[in-house]
Amino acid sequence: MAPDVTAVVVSHRSAAEALGCVGSLTEAFREESVAGEIVLVDCGSGPEETSRLAGAGADVFLPLPENRGYSGGVNAGLARANSPCLLLCNADVVFRPGSLRPLLEAVEEPGVGVAAPLAYWDAADRIRLPPGFASGFRSDLAQLSASGSPEREDARFAAFAREALALWQRGGTARHLTGAVLAVPRRVFDVVGRFDERFSFEYEETEWEDRVRGAGLALRFVPQSRVRHLWGTSASASPGAETRRAASRRLYWGRRYGPVGRALLERASRRRPAVGFPKTAEPRLAPREGAWVAVSTNPSLLPFAGAPLDRGFELPPEVAARLPSGPIYLREFRAADGRPIATVVWEKE
Repeated sequence: MAPDVTAVVVSHRSAAEALGCVGSLTEAFREESVAGEIVLVDCGSGPEETSRLAGAGADVFLPLPENRGYSGGVNAGLARANSPCLLLCNADVVFRPGSLRPLLEAVEEPGVGVAAPLAYWDAADRIRLPPGFASGFRSDLAQLSASGSPEREDARFAAFAREALALWQRGGTARHLTGAVLAVPRRVFDVVGRFDERFSFEYEETEWEDRVRGAGLALRFVPQSRVRHLWGTSASASPGAETRRAASRRLYWGRRYGPVGRALLERASRRRPAVGFPKTAEPRLAPREGAWVAVSTNPSLLPFAGAPLDRGFELPPEVAARLPSGPIYLREFRAADGRPIATVVWEKE
């Protein structure tokens, strides 16, 4: 009998995280009485990692001789999947109890093409990672520049904050879903095709979701499904990640905005905005009723991870350790309308 769902877990130099992901999936299948299989794909990590992952307990272990990127790993896993529903997973994801059925039920709804869970960044499940960041020329430029008028920048931030809070709290249709975990009926791949392997690092799910939306199918964010995403772990272990990210970004911008639009965005990405936020010695904020904190490495704070400020906030050490050296921006904003209150910058050494 074919399983109800196939989880395709893609790893590259992330054996420790992949072992945890497979273990949490196995437990979730058992606890939620879901008939599932796990296809674990390793993208050219070498013999030591291959040896560790061979004993992970996946139903199918697929070691690829080269690093085909996340897109290539997903495509290789799909070719071995045996179910009508797929669960595409980064290796650095831990599934929380009760996380599977809400996702599987969401993609059974008419008109829904993809569903994603709420992802937490920290072990305490307090800091929510962005539900997604919809591409568009103006939004991409705003993310890079943070150099417009303060009123305009505040309005852009507030619009994103309102959208993020609504999705975190109530879920619903989104314009983009972060690709750490995606539940997808197989029929969707039959309609829109598989991931484009020319996107070797990032933008693969963005381009693919563009095709899903173009086919008239909805992207659904499901906060009842909860996972922990150790964001930054897999990316930091990948040699040449920045070069591949830049190539994927250039390809996506060129396809979507043409050569002129791409040139304008590339110029903006090379500038370092002078934002002038006050510095803080520690990444912490005092409690403030009715407010949230936004955390981002972008001076525009688009997109951001967020947490309520009812108990104050301090960036957990395990999260800070995965962030790159440099400025980390923390912004207090009103939950009622998303408007910024105050912003500080912490320099991570």
